Amino acid sequence: MTLDGDGLEHAIVRHCSPTLVGIKPACLFNVPGDFSPSPATRLRSARLDAIIERANGRLAGTSVHVRVLARRSCGALVLVYRPQLLARSLSVSHVATTLRTWGYETSGPGWLEAALERLGVRLEQRSSRESSRSFPHEVGLFLGYPYDDVMAFIEHEGRDYLCCGCWKVYSHREQAEACFARYKRCTLACEEMLGRGTTLRELAGLRGAA
Repeated sequence: MTLDGDGLEHAIVRHCSPTLVGIKPACLFNVPGDFSPSPATRLRSARLDAIIERANGRLAGTSVHVRVLARRSCGALVLVYRPQLLARSLSVSHVATTLRTWGYETSGPGWLEAALERLGVRLEQRSSRESSRSFPHEVGLFLGYPYDDVMAFIEHEGRDYLCCGCWKVYSHREQAEACFARYKRCTLACEEMLGRGTTLRELAGLRGAA
């Protein structure tokens, strides 16, 4: 994507339409480039921050928020999320219990912000130690993937899955494939509407479109 407002809007629609319309709590995509903390990357990072701020301005009054989750040498990870929907998803008893064992706050004032900050730090640390393709396993819970599939992915080390779409599926294959198809329909519909001049704010008001 180009580092400008239109490029970011198209990336949000291409990668995050299910969150825009409220059928997924969060989506994540990568903005290519070196965004690691250094004087050489300061201007690029500041430009991205300004573009993110404008996108949030266009989404003002909706329940959708955009933030840079992690800055890495292999790109900036941008999270598009619905805070209330994400908080509800992470507050499910077994999800919250697991997150607490991994050092995340799951209750109290500001807990969601603290959890996102910790996830961002872990993404940056993992990137600095390992390949750019390596992610902390808990990111799947933040993106609304089924708990059983996230835990099975960890147990099987990413192998022996039934099928693969937005995530690797270890149970309820037909249900997961129907979900993948719904996400795809949603994305195609939103891309078509964006091409016809529908604004990002208007797309964020299309609850449940698929």
